[in-house]
Amino acid sequence: MNLDRAREMFDIKKRFVGAIATQEDWEIVSAVHEFVENEIMPRRKDLEGGWHRDEKLARKTFEKLHKGLVDLGIQKAFMPEEIGGLGLKSTVTMCMLWEEIARGDAGLATHLAILPWVMGPALIAKRMDLLETFGRKICDDKPHTACMAITEPQGGTNIEDPTLHGRTIRTRAKLDGDEWVINGQKIWPSGAGVADICYCTVCTTDPSKGDEGIAIIYVPPDADGLSFGKPIEKMGLCWTDINAEIFYDNVRVPKEYRVAGPGEDAKILHSIVSGGRMGTAAMAVGVAQAVFEIVLEYTKNREIAGKSVREHSLHASILADMAIAIETARAYYLQVAWMSDRPRIYGKGWSPARMARASAAKVYACDVAVWVTNKAMELMGAYGYSFDGLVEKYLRDVKMLQLWLGGPQRGRLDVALGYYSFEW
Repeated sequence: MNLDRAREMFDIKKRFVGAIATQEDWEIVSAVHEFVENEIMPRRKDLEGGWHRDEKLARKTFEKLHKGLVDLGIQKAFMPEEIGGLGLKSTVTMCMLWEEIARGDAGLATHLAILPWVMGPALIAKRMDLLETFGRKICDDKPHTACMAITEPQGGTNIEDPTLHGRTIRTRAKLDGDEWVINGQKIWPSGAGVADICYCTVCTTDPSKGDEGIAIIYVPPDADGLSFGKPIEKMGLCWTDINAEIFYDNVRVPKEYRVAGPGEDAKILHSIVSGGRMGTAAMAVGVAQAVFEIVLEYTKNREIAGKSVREHSLHASILADMAIAIETARAYYLQVAWMSDRPRIYGKGWSPARMARASAAKVYACDVAVWVTNKAMELMGAYGYSFDGLVEKYLRDVKMLQLWLGGPQRGRLDVALGYYSFEW
């Protein structure tokens, strides 16, 4: 898609979004939009290392684009001004940024989104000491990453299930004097083995205590006893999102690295899960938007019986359904983000109502993105299936967005919990 057409699509999006986003939001997002168009879009295939998955090419491309986004200020945007950040607090702004970056590449968006997500517990708990210890480094001009370690091999993402109250958590933290001693195993977290900021670890002091036992502890990347498995080979996000097992073998960290305390850490856990799902919704919409732009251009230039494909009623109706789905998914995630910025009215991040809305946004946006990419491939035929067509990459990448943080089934259960309570 040429730059003029890309700007036209961006302007259409601005008109549809309306008053939810402020002028400041659009100024920030517009700068990122230009970077995405000029720098990321031409290098999307290189982020995979080309058709032959050349790791050297992929990593070189990723490092260049990551640094470019850092130079734009995205990395430190949501860090407090007291530690050198830009002090942005709007969830709407944050989600719009993740959508725009994911339009270029979902892995890059994931990499940048992890940092404020990992520091989220310290921000929620107002732990300026932890932000000073781990967050100040994020505010320099070098690219960084962090890791949120939640999922475990035994039960997957059931740790996120509020009805289980942390009873299935196997990673244990035991207080020994002024230190926490952590033992256990995590799997699948983004940034595992490559994080240089910290490993925000969800564990338990005693699973029989339920929510009172849940603990969130920041672990430095160089802590003794911390080790990693080899990176997991995946269908998508091949080089832009690194996942691996994490092993905690008598890992010792200072007592004060626990975020809050009994009962409070459980609330914060549900808050960050809610926030992660909302951010995922934005990224999924970004993927769907990118694919929609690709298929619009393709069906304009491809002909059937002397007329553009998109001018035939069957194809036009499919394209219209894509637009409807994308616009409604975007409108809903922005509404949820706007409500999240007003907790006094709409509830704290850990409330069932907030979790239900964030989960609904993720479930719907991911379903939309998977459907849009699949339908785009059908409209484009074999070209859509080809590496050069780019749609197949977006389809592989977005499927992981749909699966993480509990997947569509866990998300639907949390939507139900917003309307009535139940226990297993």
